[in-house]
Amino acid sequence: MIIAQGHDLEQQFGANTLFKNVNFSIDSNARIGLVGPNGVGKTTLLKIMTGQQEPTHGEFTVNKNIEVGYIAQENALDEDKSIWDEMETVFLPLINQGKKLTHMQEQIADHPEDSDLLKQYDQMQFQFEQNGGYTYQSDIKSILNGFKFPKDTWQKQIGSLSGGEKTRLAFVKLLLKRPPLLLLDEPTNYLDLDTLDWLESFLKNYEGAILVVSHDQYFLDHLATQIFELEFGKLTAFKGNYSQYQKQRQERDKEQEAAYKKQQEEIKKDEEFIQKNLVRATTTKRAQSRRKKLERIERIKPPKHKNKVRISFSSDRPSGKEVLILNNLTIGYPEKTMVQDISFQVNKGDRVAIIGPNGIGKSTLLKTIMKQLKPKGGSIKYGASLDIGYYDQELQRLDPGKTVLDTVWDRHKTMPERDVRSILASFLFTAKDIDKTVGQLSGGQKARLTLTVLSLEHDNFLLMDEPTNHLDIEAKEVLEQALKDHDGTLLFVSHDRYFINQLANKIVSVRDGHAKIYEGNYSYYLDEKAKQNAGLTPKQDGTTPQETEPVKKISEQKLSYQEQKQRDSQKRKLQRAMENAEKEIEELEKKQQEVQNEMAKPEIATNFDKLGPLQEKLSAIQEKLDQANSDWEQAITDLDNFE
Repeated sequence: MIIAQGHDLEQQFGANTLFKNVNFSIDSNARIGLVGPNGVGKTTLLKIMTGQQEPTHGEFTVNKNIEVGYIAQENALDEDKSIWDEMETVFLPLINQGKKLTHMQEQIADHPEDSDLLKQYDQMQFQFEQNGGYTYQSDIKSILNGFKFPKDTWQKQIGSLSGGEKTRLAFVKLLLKRPPLLLLDEPTNYLDLDTLDWLESFLKNYEGAILVVSHDQYFLDHLATQIFELEFGKLTAFKGNYSQYQKQRQERDKEQEAAYKKQQEEIKKDEEFIQKNLVRATTTKRAQSRRKKLERIERIKPPKHKNKVRISFSSDRPSGKEVLILNNLTIGYPEKTMVQDISFQVNKGDRVAIIGPNGIGKSTLLKTIMKQLKPKGGSIKYGASLDIGYYDQELQRLDPGKTVLDTVWDRHKTMPERDVRSILASFLFTAKDIDKTVGQLSGGQKARLTLTVLSLEHDNFLLMDEPTNHLDIEAKEVLEQALKDHDGTLLFVSHDRYFINQLANKIVSVRDGHAKIYEGNYSYYLDEKAKQNAGLTPKQDGTTPQETEPVKKISEQKLSYQEQKQRDSQKRKLQRAMENAEKEIEELEKKQQEVQNEMAKPEIATNFDKLGPLQEKLSAIQEKLDQANSDWEQAITDLDNFE
């Protein structure tokens, strides 16, 4: 069932149009990822959906009794209250109902023969139970723990919390309210991996619709079943998660490019024919006819491609085979030990990710390796021929008083200004940007400038602290590829699970004051953690105690010709079911749009006799569309399970 719709939305700021002709609908169980480059209007669209901002044109409508939850609306916390008391305010009607039940229990004790009172009590108790009266406290505890507010913090006064803790607490309060439509703007920012995994699991089971703006591809892959792309002032909907959206977008662009080239060839032939034959008496009519046809043709536009950051890292010289050896290292500050007994080795070509909860000591470890902090114990051995480059997550290595141009030029005085400007342009700095001071730049611009500086150092060992912070998805993907192609070694701190999974060949997990090494990427790390949590210790051959020789994956068995033929037939059947569902969805969405356009006409919108039948027609289409979407999702699930 559709619970909200955007119709013909447009937003202008002065002479600039941010987006226009934006149309979309949101189902009651939607899981939508809203993506697009920074600055295209994603947050503006969310504000329109919450009523915080009026669109220049069009409207966003929400069904009756549908509450829209948005983190920016929920951060008004009472700083005088304790954490627990503030979270209980979400359930005040339930708490008051519980007090009434207690009072009625006392009345029943005094008047046990009053059947009307007993009946009223039974009805109220049933309603209390249905509304979560006996479970709301466990809900509060679960979500507080999920967001790293342990029991010993629940009586802390909110006013004593840090800004980051207040933001997380506002998120807890919003999730406890469980609005039917949940709008989230970058919810994964600054959450550690444990909290991210918990949040992802919670939202998967959320009873309501979710629309989320996020640069976290891993999060979108595991949550979204639909992607809204906002780019070049236009919103386009795609079915599937982020990875499926990427494939569809690339395929769409290829098809559009091919169609554009084909049409251009045909236009060129027609124009040549017209030019040759228009002046000839015998062929003038044909040439005129061809020209009219050419004037009427709907021109295919080439696919738009926005400028992407161009990043590359290369080293001036190779390092030795052994790059870094930490032996029983203890790190921290004079007044506090953060992590102890850290022992691992980084070899040439490794991509090592350091993960763990916020504040555990990950950045401290990098600063210790960079000799900004002294070790509290143990040893650090540096390999031969090392040139170390460092990316600071707080971007403190930039001078806020210098211009963008001077930031690069002062480090490379012999480089011609033309080359400096060219390099900055490859990192998407415009002619206006390069004369700005660093202090005037946005977080994303500072991040790109730091990467520019780092790329020109040509180091063979890169230490990077949260390098994907402040970057949009496109810039992250370019950075990821550049680091894959780097001919040196990488040691990095990150909470970006997609980035870690794509790059890392080793994971250093820091928690509870100790570090543990996993020889694989993030997926391998999760598998190992799951085995540990299940009490399964892998054998030397890689199997677990429960696994026996006869039990193997189908893909590892040697299938007979008949079995393989049957599997291929079944797979084709599932693919046809998916394609048929997609085709039906497209047709129904087209019909839905046609009816909505008809209903929007002034002569119909005010005429109930005409509007009524159209509304019935629209409801019937929406019902079929819901079923088609359900069929498509089932076909996708069956295909995934089949693989």
